[in-house]
Amino acid sequence: MNTNQFDVTSEVEATQPKIFHLHIDAQHMSKDFYEQVTKELNFYDSNFNGHPEGYQHFEPQRHLTLKVLDKKDFEEKWERLTALADNSDFRGYLEGEYIPFDDFIPYKKYSDLPVPFSIERRKLSEEEGFRQTEIHLTFEKDKSNPHLVKKLLDAGLYGAYIPKKHGTFVVLTAQGRIKEISQLWSVLKNYVEESGGTYRCTMKEERAIRYKVYGVTNSDMPEVIEEIHFS
Repeated sequence: MNTNQFDVTSEVEATQPKIFHLHIDAQHMSKDFYEQVTKELNFYDSNFNGHPEGYQHFEPQRHLTLKVLDKKDFEEKWERLTALADNSDFRGYLEGEYIPFDDFIPYKKYSDLPVPFSIERRKLSEEEGFRQTEIHLTFEKDKSNPHLVKKLLDAGLYGAYIPKKHGTFVVLTAQGRIKEISQLWSVLKNYVEESGGTYRCTMKEERAIRYKVYGVTNSDMPEVIEEIHFS
């Protein structure tokens, strides 16, 4: 990794707090369903393209996204999306999310600091239904420090890669209840700001306000936080 070939201090990544996301996380979708959601509702492909080797991963086979600015539009799109899914052979789950926080973290030179937390994860129980919220820490893969990625994976976040305009990005995630995610938010953000090493980095919370599951169980879902140990 050679950061001398570009001005890392001048680069920023756009953020969009206080909006809504709709996601389609599919194990299977028909061509007809795909064409309906992309042409009628303007969903776009946001598929993951792999994950850090040697770690457990949970990315869906297909991932589509739609971003909307206001609650009324969100509700109308959600109703139409679920109606389309109900009348198809779709298998997977749909998420409707509110984004309370979406923060840009400026680049600074990496410092090898100990991670001040560790996470124990577990599968969702069937009684819980769905996770309440999640954190995504997202940054450019090749220009960021790989040691930081490994340390955060070892601490209990899980990861995947996603292609974006400026290259391949790492997405590190923790899911769970609002209580645990709220506890983790400031600690994780402060750590990344102090340790540095992340290029075009954003950190967002995506709070699930709607969900619907088709043909999968909670054992097929990403793991959630069981407990956080702070040091």
